[in-house]
Order: sequence, then structure tokens, then C-alpha cells
Amino acid sequence: MLISLNKLKELLPEINLDTSITKVINSLGFEVESIEKFADVEGLKFGIIKDLYINPNDKRLTVTTVEHNQGTSIIQTTDTILKVGDLVVFFPVGSRKNDFIFSEREIKGIKSEGMFAALSELNYKHELVDKNGDHVLVLPKDFASLNDDPIKKLGLDDYIIDISTTANRNDANSYFTLANEISAYYNKEFNFNFTEVKNSFESNLKVEKKLANELMFFEVKNTNKIDTDLQTRLFLAKHDIDANLGFFVNLTNLTLLYTGATCHVYDSDKIGNKISCDLFTGKTNILGNKEVEVKNALAIYDENGEISLASVMGLEKSKVTDQTVNFAFEIGVFNPSQVRHSAKEIKMQSNSSNQASRVISPEISVRALNFLRTNLAQFNMSNVVNCPENLTKKEIKMNYEKLALYAGVTLNEVKSKFSETLIKLSKLGFEFTDETVKVPNYRYDIEFFEDIIEEIFRFYSYNNFEPVQPNIKPLLTKTRDSLKELIQSNGYQEVRTFSLISKIKNQLNPFNFDNTVSLLTFVSKEREQIRNSIIPSLQEVVEHNQKRKIELLNIFEIGMINYNQFVCGIASTIKNYFEIKQDILNIFKFNNVEFKPFKDNSMIHPNVSAKIYVENKLVGWIGKIHPKSDNTDAFYAEILLEKNTQKVKFSDINYEPLKTIDLTFILNKDEYISQKINEIKNVTNVFDIVQIDEYHKENTKNVTLRIYGTEQEIELINNKYNK
Repeated sequence: MLISLNKLKELLPEINLDTSITKVINSLGFEVESIEKFADVEGLKFGIIKDLYINPNDKRLTVTTVEHNQGTSIIQTTDTILKVGDLVVFFPVGSRKNDFIFSEREIKGIKSEGMFAALSELNYKHELVDKNGDHVLVLPKDFASLNDDPIKKLGLDDYIIDISTTANRNDANSYFTLANEISAYYNKEFNFNFTEVKNSFESNLKVEKKLANELMFFEVKNTNKIDTDLQTRLFLAKHDIDANLGFFVNLTNLTLLYTGATCHVYDSDKIGNKISCDLFTGKTNILGNKEVEVKNALAIYDENGEISLASVMGLEKSKVTDQTVNFAFEIGVFNPSQVRHSAKEIKMQSNSSNQASRVISPEISVRALNFLRTNLAQFNMSNVVNCPENLTKKEIKMNYEKLALYAGVTLNEVKSKFSETLIKLSKLGFEFTDETVKVPNYRYDIEFFEDIIEEIFRFYSYNNFEPVQPNIKPLLTKTRDSLKELIQSNGYQEVRTFSLISKIKNQLNPFNFDNTVSLLTFVSKEREQIRNSIIPSLQEVVEHNQKRKIELLNIFEIGMINYNQFVCGIASTIKNYFEIKQDILNIFKFNNVEFKPFKDNSMIHPNVSAKIYVENKLVGWIGKIHPKSDNTDAFYAEILLEKNTQKVKFSDINYEPLKTIDLTFILNKDEYISQKINEIKNVTNVFDIVQIDEYHKENTKNVTLRIYGTEQEIELINNKYNK
């Protein structure tokens, strides 16, 4: 989830937030993937166009006089939209954008003292804010004064934080939940700023939940045309959300960002009065006027048919337009698996479907309802139909003995140690007594007291626990050679086929054997030669299963080809080339391996296949069979075994505890860490190397390896890489 630091500051005015908030977010158990400055600019100014004329030396240029807080400047532009009196933003002489410093220039005989700013120059995607094109940014006249700082007014001083939440904390994909937890971390109360709105009229809608867990509706009528303010549109654009869809649709997107709940708005004059949720099969037109055909997609119905695909996509026939004056808002809670199915049926993901594909609790949906109604308070609004009542809290038995055990303190110490932490959690809706813990409704992920302990430790902060070295002494041992088990652990199922095949099917010879072994006598034409590759046999298995509608296959076989040559063959309709390639590296642990294009065999697909060389010797291949000889569209791989499988040699157990060292390598996007692993293995014979982290930047990636070895081996590695 993308988070604006400026928005967090706005929601938490009592806390002095800066970029160090990422440490708090990580401490709370959410992973900060990155934090980046939104726009790298300095020195921008607001200006008012006082005069403009065409450059007599070039009719494509307009010369303008711009008034600003330090006088006037002459700026030339090719844009033709400017008028006298327009409020604009510009880069004056001495200002900066990234590494470029603006200076005065003479253009076609007339000086130009800077450059006007369009949205794209300010790091916004202009198509998300202004559908009229990437023109010079002309602002509403009351947007700012000439003394205001454009960097602050336009949110250019913002930082965007990319946060990953755990799969069981869907509620945390929202500003309100994150702000609430940060507030509790600092032992502050978070104010949602919801207002109670009085009903202006009684809705005629009759809502039946049916397959929905919750389904709420309310109406807004007789609205005047209203536009979303620029700062809100810019906020939506920072989250890659189109802000050109009108005030009411923009509000539903804001609801998703702030609360984590999905909602939908309809033109209430286009829908009936009897609303329900049920499965839909058939053709319908989704937004964008695209016809789709779905089977058992979860839909919202009125008495005349489907009006939207629940939490996935609206429909053309009920959509809001510029002419809509009466609106119906829907907030629903649906089965996540049904939402995922519906999204697959239309072959399209939306922000709404991504969020609703995981659990949304009733309390979060009510939070969304309150947010909507607070922001619609200026309009005539109906009562809420089907609002959840009495949001229950789950009760879990309090167990101070278990808490003391996990915390490593005595029973007498445990209450005083965590007293402040329990106060913090109470600000999030938890209720503690000596006998029970009541869990807020939105925390659907908490089931056991161990989950309560995790919450207590999160807000106490793991950094406050004194680390204790565990008494573990790993032994330097060797594992047995178990190739089949290793392949199976990578998701492949073993199959068994005949070594004998027909002459017609024995055309594939990737290893270029000089002679084909033919039987002098044979029972059937299907079994007249020993195969030159194991792949035709696996191809038969794939075809056999596909004819029986079993499409997803990961299979392997270890068997004989040609004259007593053993190979391992792999076939997959699930994994792609790169995934199988990585499996081969993980399973066979080749040193000095190279993958070279496989283009000299007419049976092999030349564009997606590669030969595998180890120390310049051909040991296998990976790719596809040429389409003229294959209908499976599967990826295959074949590895020679007797030349590469190492026999295990046993040695005496070394009782010396293993040491570890972590090394981080900066690689290009197209580099593989296997090269560094092979390099380390050439330095010394370490016990094991494990990849523990991988962090991607724009053009590079950081990969961290943990290396296990004896003290002498780790010292050798440290001397080589940590000079």
C-alpha cells in the first residue's frame, strides 16, 4: 500500500512525524518496502499572467509577463491555453528540478526567465488529474496567494511510503487503521472526526443480503454539480487512482484509501427499489462499455437484473454520469473467494477487488459508512438501510501465566511490565480485565491468546526485550543423496514411462547421440527403439492428462535414454522458463553453469530454449518443443545425471559450532545471485549458503546471503568480501 507522509501528518497533528516514522511502522509489524521523496524540486513560485503576446520571430512561442512575490519575469511557452489573469506555477531562474538548474535563456531573440510547470514536471501523472492533456498547470484563482509556497500547497514536499501488510491484516491497508495504530504506539487518542448526519428523507430501497455478509445502502438526492478540489485529486493521483471520474466516484475511492472498505455509487434513477446479492451467469457490460461473459459471479441485483459485480466492477447501465443528480451508495462485505472468482471471470483486477479479495470486517464497513456520510453532510441524505447493529467483540480468556512465560518474567512482574502497553491497546478497542480480553470487531485475525501476546509484544516493542543467545549448537553433517525427494520438494510429482518408444516419436535428440538403439525384435511398433530423450515420454503424459481436462501439471521422471544414459526429465504447464531454471539451479547445485540459446535443433523451439553447460560441457537443456511437433505448450527440461550427480562422501562429525556471516551484494536487474554463490564456494568449502533477503531498486537489486561454516571458513570469506 502507498502511504503519503503528509496525509499521516494531517491525521496525526499531535505527533511530530518525519521520515523516521518508518521505524515505528516496522516496529508495529508492517514492512516498509521503500520511502521516496515525491518530487525533487526547489524554488518554485506562484505567478499571475499579466500580459502575453506572440513572439514575432516564432509564431509557435507565446511571450508572457508573470507577476510573482519578488517582481515580474518574462517566460516563453509553446502552450496556447494561457490567458491574462491565470494563476500558474513556474520554475524561476535559480530554481531546480532534479539535477537541472534553471537559468535565463534567449529564445528566438527574446529572453526567457524560467519555465512554466505542468503536472508532469511536478511528478504527477497528468492523465490522472486532468483529462484535457499535459498543459501548463492553471490553478483556481483562490487556490493560493503569490506568497504561498507551491511545494507545500501542491504536496511536492511529500514522501511516499510503500508498506506491505501481512495477509491476515487487510484492515491495515487503510490510512485510518495505520494512523490509529501509530497514535496508540505514541499513547495518543486517534480522532476519526466523523459527524452524525441527520436523515433528510426515508429511503424507498428494500435490501436483502442473501449471499452478502453485510449489505448497506443509503441515498443522496437533488445534488448540485460539485467538483473535487485540486488537492484531493492530487492526493488520489499519488496513489495511481484516476481523479477525473467526478466528485461522488472520487469519494468512493477516498473511502477505500481511508477506511479499507469497498463501496460503490449508482445513479439511483437507473436502479430499482428491491436490492439483493446473488450469483450471476451471462453477458453484461462493465464500466468502459466492455461486454463480458461470466459464470457464477457475485452480483448486486435489483428487480430488473444485475446492477454491479460486487466489489469488482460497476456496470454501464447503472453508472454515475455528469448528469446524475440522485445517487445510491452501497457498502458491502462479501465472501473473499467469491470476489476473487468474479475478478477472474472478467479477467480484470481493480483496487476494490484487490481489497475485497481478503476479509473486510463489519466494523470496517461501518467505518466506511461514517466516512461517506460525513463527507456528504452538505446534501439531502436518506436513512441507512441494513446497517449492522451491535458489533460484537470476541472474548478470549486472559492468561497472565502464559504471558509471563513468553515474556521471560515472573508472574509478579508481568502486570507492571505491560500495564502501559495494555493502555495503548485499549485505545485500539481492546478491553482487558483479569479474566478476559475483548477483541475489537475489525481484528478478525485474532483467535487465540497467543495472538493477544503478539499484540502486546508489538506495542511494548520487541526492541525493549533484552536479547538472549539461544543454546543451540548446530552440527556439521552431510545429508544423504536424495534427488527424488529434492525434486518433489520443488513441487513436482514423479511419473514412470517406458524407455522404449516408436521410431516416429524418437525424433528428438537434444544430446546429438551418434547412434540410435533399435531392437532386433519387438512386440509392437510403439516399442521399437530406446528413446534418445526422455521428453517425448513426458510429452505423452502431459497430452494424456490434458485430454482429460487436467491442465495444471508439474511432473518429473528419472530414467534411461539411448545406451544406458540416465537423465532427469521435467515437464510443467504451471511454471515458466525462469522458474524451472531456478529449480534446476536449486536442485542440482551446478558450479560455473551457463545457459546458451538452443537454436541448432529443428525439434526445439529456438526462441524460448537454452542449452545448459557446466564447465563448458553440455549437461542438459530447458525450453519448449517446436510448435510443429507439440500441442501441450509445456516447458520441458532434461539433465544428464551420471556426469553430474555427485556421490556422497561421509566424514566424521565435526562438533565445532557453526559460525555465520551475512553478505549483501548489489546486482544489476538481469544478474543472478548464483554467480556470487559459486564464487564463494570457490573461496572455501562452506557448509551452506542461504538467501535471506532481496530488495529491488530502480535499476539494481540488493541480495543478502547468510553463509554457514567453520570459524576458519568464515574468516576467509570475511577477509575477501569485507575489506
